[in-house]
Amino acid sequence: MSNTFFLLVLPQRSLTIHIGSCRNQVGFSLRGSCVSATDAAQLARATQHILARASPQAWVDCQQLSSLTWLGQRALMEADRACRDAGTTLYWCGLSPRLLRQLRAGGLEHVMRLMPAESFGGPRFLLPAAN
Repeated sequence: MSNTFFLLVLPQRSLTIHIGSCRNQVGFSLRGSCVSATDAAQLARATQHILARASPQAWVDCQQLSSLTWLGQRALMEADRACRDAGTTLYWCGLSPRLLRQLRAGGLEHVMRLMPAESFGGPRFLLPAAN
């Protein structure tokens, strides 16, 4: 992977995804709500951008992810599975306590790597304070 800087923003009405890479760090930031089939499709596209980088790990900043429906939960699970199947470990960082409870109630904490915001190891420019 080159030392180039890459940032792609996928804005939608309810969910905005910032995707980026720099040096050996790749990841994306989820902002807003993941509540519809359109949001789920957008997350799938972001996942494909991450997988195109062929990195062994990727980071997702979820500090500004405000809500999930069952479609959103399924989209997160499918993104995680697609990365795992491709040999990329996806780290979900900074989910709110409410969203963590929601994912745990669905049993997703057993398959997803849920981390605190401080553990984010992706490109720092993706974090809310950087934008």
